[in-house]
Amino acid sequence: MKNTIFTLLIAAMVLVSCGTANVQEPESRDIREVRLIELGLLQSTAGVDLVYYNPNRFGVQLTEARGDVYVDNIYLGRFGLDEKVQVAKRSEFVIPAVIKLDMIGALKNQRDILKKKEAMVRVEGIARVKKAGIIREIPIRFEGMQNLEKLRTLIAP
Repeated sequence: MKNTIFTLLIAAMVLVSCGTANVQEPESRDIREVRLIELGLLQSTAGVDLVYYNPNRFGVQLTEARGDVYVDNIYLGRFGLDEKVQVAKRSEFVIPAVIKLDMIGALKNQRDILKKKEAMVRVEGIARVKKAGIIREIPIRFEGMQNLEKLRTLIAP
């Protein structure tokens, strides 16, 4: 009985020292590799690489991510994680996301987007990370001015 309690106590101390209770939110860096996967009338599918930095002193596995994408506060679509991602400690990592584009909204606002050279792109969502069997949800946020040349191929193919 004493051995079991001692083992559980050591395991709890190791988990706390790994910092899984204090997971910091990843820092957004860039949007790369925007590509059209499938074109449809009501909904199209695009791939995009979201670049983030892990400020934590431990690595995790990103198992799930989902959220919404906005361009100048106009809803563009919903994104999800394409594959699981290993995130090293204190390093940049790439989330290969798949975006389901709302083509009706995109076509309705196409003129505004085509006129501009840059626009505010905002990504808001939730990521599920796993470390030592413990799963935790953390927010994903990205907001920044982006060159719209990357996005024009999605809206006006």
